[in-house]
Amino acid sequence: MVPTRITAHRCEISPAVRTKAEELAQRWPRFDPAVMEVSFVFGLEGRDHTSEAIVSRRRRQAVVASGQGSDFRVALDELDRHMTRILKRDRQRRKAFRNQ
Repeated sequence: MVPTRITAHRCEISPAVRTKAEELAQRWPRFDPAVMEVSFVFGLEGRDHTSEAIVSRRRRQAVVASGQGSDFRVALDELDRHMTRILKRDRQRRKAFRNQ
């Protein structure tokens, strides 16, 4: 179980969005087993809903990704695509480096 911290700036977050964020945080270690902690920051800027995730990893730099959309669920979907791509790419690079 990965510790998850959720923060909201100038907005309220529904329980459904919290649940989805926690599900994503539990899924990301599948792409990088070094994940230690995930922090989500939700914000409202005008009409745009933003979500940002900071993934702390053992012996590696933290990874930051963000998403934007018409509501928080859309922003979380975009954030998930970005974070998954970053974690997969980083893991592939480490494997390729080890095999050289």
